[in-house]
Amino acid sequence: MTDGCPYAEPYKPEFHRDPDRVYRRVRDAYGPVVPAMLEPGVRGWLVLDYATIIAWCRDTATFSRDARRWSDWRSGLIPEDAGVLGMMEHRPNVLFADGAEHKRLRRAVTDSLGGIDSAETTAYTARVAESLVDGFCQLGEADLIDEYARVLPLTVMNRIFGFDEDSGRRFITALAAMMDAADSERAGAELERVVSGVIARKRKEPGDDVTTRLLDHRAGLSDEEVLQHLVLIVGAGNEPTANLIGNAMRMILTDSAFCDEIVSGRMDVEDAIEHVLWQDPPLIGYPVLYPVSDVSLPNGGTLPEGSPVLLGYAAANRAMAGANAQEEAGATANRAHLSFGVGPHRCPAQDLATMIATTGVRTLLRRLPGVRLAVPAAELEWRSSPFSRSLTRLPVSFTPQSPTQEEVPWKTSPASPEVGSGGSAAPERLRLSDFLAMLRRDR
Repeated sequence: MTDGCPYAEPYKPEFHRDPDRVYRRVRDAYGPVVPAMLEPGVRGWLVLDYATIIAWCRDTATFSRDARRWSDWRSGLIPEDAGVLGMMEHRPNVLFADGAEHKRLRRAVTDSLGGIDSAETTAYTARVAESLVDGFCQLGEADLIDEYARVLPLTVMNRIFGFDEDSGRRFITALAAMMDAADSERAGAELERVVSGVIARKRKEPGDDVTTRLLDHRAGLSDEEVLQHLVLIVGAGNEPTANLIGNAMRMILTDSAFCDEIVSGRMDVEDAIEHVLWQDPPLIGYPVLYPVSDVSLPNGGTLPEGSPVLLGYAAANRAMAGANAQEEAGATANRAHLSFGVGPHRCPAQDLATMIATTGVRTLLRRLPGVRLAVPAAELEWRSSPFSRSLTRLPVSFTPQSPTQEEVPWKTSPASPEVGSGGSAAPERLRLSDFLAMLRRDR
């Protein structure tokens, strides 16, 4: 965002490099609700205030989640190839529903998620995390985004929802493109193809998984509703959780005071994750509300009916934590942040996401003592998404470690040169297909 621009522009790289500067500037100019450009030509609003987000999320009479109320979309002002459509256009799932329909769909979601065996899933997540670290620990270097943060929730979600390896990999690739508002039409079509295949398979071969429970739920979801809920729930479990792990590790590796709190034992990893959810949550402008009539703003302006209002969790959390610094809001175990939403649409899977992120970070810190950034912090690059904030890569180095699993999940490359007489060949990086095959044998 240039100094003369009246909008917040969260799709631009410079926004992600220093979002606090943008938040301060637009808040000073407009107050708690600011105009935003979601991509060139697509207008909206961004709520930056903690109390305002809570009040508006609870006011279901004034604000709707139904994207069919989007006035610019209804008027034909949003091009069909707009990148944000993948995340914003209406889908028949609980995220876009209001009233009785929302209650029906949410019951199906919460009941289906409620069938997850918490203890077994936690143990499985820990086993996956250990095996992932085994895949690169002898190398002394890794990219913690592509080689760890993205693979951990993907593998856990595959198991919970009954996806196979190929479906899971295709799903997360398409979802990342959709979150980045990059070719969202093609990404959305790919997501639906993947999930349609999973549903067809589960119709023939039901299992102890969330997909089967959604298909069988007494709410009587259609195949289209099941499809759209899988896109929502699996997406919400994968992408933000991966980004939470990445953002947490970046903060640990770049903030020495924060790192010292964890290493010294004064802050445990679960509380550290809550701190990250206050200071650097993965979602910066999602989900979206639509006023059902014009709303007066504190600065004397008007929020027009049908305008998309992005929930700025990151800005609101950071402002609240800063305002209550003396009480250490967000510093340790304070869980009053908005990162999982508030009101009727609060995320029903927040415990699962927090468990995966906590397990992932705890495993890295235990297995890779002395892990450090492999590049200067200023060289880290952020993805340019109007909805989330996450790194493209997080390269690290560390003292090479020995694997802990009996079966080493990397393969020796036959083309690797020998180190010397009696020496061993260098280990090859773990491929996702190798890793998932190893896990299947371990089930």
